[in-house]
Amino acid sequence: MTILNRIPTSRPSRRVGLTAGIVAAAILLAAPAAEAQSWPPPPPTVEEIDAWVEDAMARWEVPGMGVAIVHEGESFLSTGYGVRELGKPDRVDGETLFSIGSCSKAFGAATLAALVEDGRLSWDDRITDHIPWFRLHDPWTTQEIRVRDIVTHRVGTGSNQPLRPLVVDRRDYLTRLPYTEPAHAFRDRYGYTNDMLVLTGELVETVSGTDWDSYARERLWNPLGMTTTTARMGPANASPNHAEPHAIVERRFAGDAATTGMPLESVPWQYAEDVTVPSGGVISSADEMSEWIRLHVGAHPNPPLSASSIKLMHTPHTVIRSPGSWMPFEGPGAYAMGWTTGRFGNVTGVGHGGNALGYNCAIALAPEHGFGVWATTNRNSELAWVLTKWALARFLGTEELRNRDWHGERERAVAEANRRAFEAEEARQAARLDRGPSVPLDRYVGAYRNGYAGEVRVRLMDEAPPPLMPAEGRVGRWDATPGRYERPAADAAGAGTAGTNGSENGANGARGDEAHLVLEFDGRERPLRLPLEHWHVDRFDAWYGDVRIGVSFLLDDMARVTGVEMDYYGQLDRVP
Repeated sequence: MTILNRIPTSRPSRRVGLTAGIVAAAILLAAPAAEAQSWPPPPPTVEEIDAWVEDAMARWEVPGMGVAIVHEGESFLSTGYGVRELGKPDRVDGETLFSIGSCSKAFGAATLAALVEDGRLSWDDRITDHIPWFRLHDPWTTQEIRVRDIVTHRVGTGSNQPLRPLVVDRRDYLTRLPYTEPAHAFRDRYGYTNDMLVLTGELVETVSGTDWDSYARERLWNPLGMTTTTARMGPANASPNHAEPHAIVERRFAGDAATTGMPLESVPWQYAEDVTVPSGGVISSADEMSEWIRLHVGAHPNPPLSASSIKLMHTPHTVIRSPGSWMPFEGPGAYAMGWTTGRFGNVTGVGHGGNALGYNCAIALAPEHGFGVWATTNRNSELAWVLTKWALARFLGTEELRNRDWHGERERAVAEANRRAFEAEEARQAARLDRGPSVPLDRYVGAYRNGYAGEVRVRLMDEAPPPLMPAEGRVGRWDATPGRYERPAADAAGAGTAGTNGSENGANGARGDEAHLVLEFDGRERPLRLPLEHWHVDRFDAWYGDVRIGVSFLLDDMARVTGVEMDYYGQLDRVP
C-alpha cells in the first residue's frame, strides 16, 4: 500500500548554485556517445534530481526530505521536498531543521580538533589526564585510552543505549560503563560505539569550561554561517520551520523501521541531549549542511579549522572489513575520526549515516573532487542512504555504479530483515508454554540491584499504569526521556494483568484479576514504571515503547526468588 503519493513536493524556497544553471547547455554540447561514457560523467540536471527524489519519496513513503549537494566546491542544490508533517500543508525547504542522528559524530570530532588547534588538548592525551574519575572495564584500558581513541571506534565498549532512559546526566551514564563487558579488546578491531562519543561531549565540556552546544556554536557553527544549527531541542522545536519525526502507527511492530505500506503518524521530538550529544542530537538544515560540506571539501571561505585537521579527520584509523549500507564506499574501508572512508569506484568516499527519533540522515563526500551530498528524511527510511550513493554514482561514479539498482538493493535488505524478525517472533510464540507463574505474584515483589541498572523494584498494584509509549521512531528508541510524552499502546486493554495465560487460578493468582506486577526504575523522570505482562512460568515481558524487555525471575531450590535476569540489563540480585 502506498500512502504518501499525494504529498506535495513543490518547494517554496531553494538554493541552486551557478553550476546547476549551465548544466542544460552542457548536455546539449556533450561529446558523442562513446565519449559520454568517459569518467567523470556529466552531472545530472536539477530537474533530473527533482524527479528522482520525488519518485523515490513515493517509493519509500517518506513525508519530507532535505537535500544538499556541493559540486566542485560550490552549492549545486540546497532544498527540501514534501511536507514537514503529515496532514499539514507546510512544505520542507532549504532552511527546514531535521535531526541528523549519528551524522553528529563528525561535529564531535571537530570540536576535539578545535581544542587541539587551540593548544588546550592533544590527540595523544590520556583521557584520565582531563577526567580523573573516568573508568572502564579494566584498569589498563582506563589508563591507556587516548583522545584519538574515542572518535575512532576501537575502544571496545559497545553502545549502551539501554542506559539512556535511566541515567540523569552524562556523568551518570559514563560511571556505569565499568559494569559492562567489552564487546572486543581495546584497539583490537572496529566496533561501533555511541559511548565514546558521549565521552567526547564530557571531555569537550571539561576542557572548554562550557557546554558542548555553546562550544560548537562559537568555534564551528558561527564561523561557518550555520546560525540555526543546534544540539538543543528547545530552540529547534521553537523554530516555525522544523520537520516533525514520524513513526509507524502500529505498536510493537517486530519488523524493520523502513518498512513501507504501514500507516505513519507524527511523534514529538525526544532526545537525552544532556547525556548523548554529540553521539547524536545535532539539528540542522540543507542550507547549513552545505556549509559544513564545503568546509570538508576545502572550499569554505571562512574555515574554522585548518586543512591539516580536516585531513586528519578523514584519515583511516580503524579497518572496517564489511561496510554498512550507510557507508559511502564498497568493500573494505576504515573509520577515521567521526567519519568513515573507503573507495567508491574511482574516488575516495568519506561519510556517515545517522538515525534517531523518526529521522534518517546520510552524508557522503569526495573531498578531492570538491563534492558532497547530504540527505535526511523525517521518518526512519533507507532513502537517505540510497540517495547519497545514487548521487555519488551520478556525479562521480563509474558506469557500473551508475547502473546499480540502489533502491532494489536496500528494498531487498529490508525484506530480508523483516523475514528474519517475523520468523524469530513466530518461533518465540510457538515455544511459549501454557503455564502460569510458579509462585504467587507477591513472591516476586521486592528490590533488585546491580551496578549497571542500579535498583529495580517490582511492585504489586491494584491498577497497572498504562504502558509507557515514548513517542519515538523505532531506531534510536532508547533516546527518549521517559514520562515526558507517554501514550498508551493501541493494544493496552488488559495489558499487564496477572490473570492471563493460566495465571488466574490457585496460588498463582495471588490477588486475582486485579493484581498487576509493575517494574519500576529510577529514571530520568522518576519513577519509570513498566507493567509486567506474563509470558510463561517465571518469565514476563516489560515494554518500553516498542522495545520488549524480557524479565526472568530466578528461584533457588526452596522456591525463593533470589534475583532477576533482564534483557539488556543483565542479572540483578535481590536486595535483602
